[in-house]
Amino acid sequence: MQKLYFILIGSVFILSILFAIVIWRQTIKFEKKALAAKQAKEEYLKQLMLEQEEERRLAEIKLQEELQQKAENQMLQEDAAISQPDETDDNPEAKPGDHKE
Repeated sequence: MQKLYFILIGSVFILSILFAIVIWRQTIKFEKKALAAKQAKEEYLKQLMLEQEEERRLAEIKLQEELQQKAENQMLQEDAAISQPDETDDNPEAKPGDHKE
């Protein structure tokens, strides 16, 4: 009876060690998968940040071009308004207050 009890204890001990080895190996596999997933995530985030930075840079360039175009158009309109002769300068009848009757 005592011999069977030691066999039972020994088999439970061996099974516990086997389960510990299986769990340890699965933990190592899980760590490798988790590390690979983390690296893939970091690479994806880097790529995403680069793309967003490029989009932001393109948007800034586009905005600057639009502002420059508006400024040029405004300057052209001001130049056109300055270069056009005033009708009241050439026509004495159109000047108010110059008429003495």
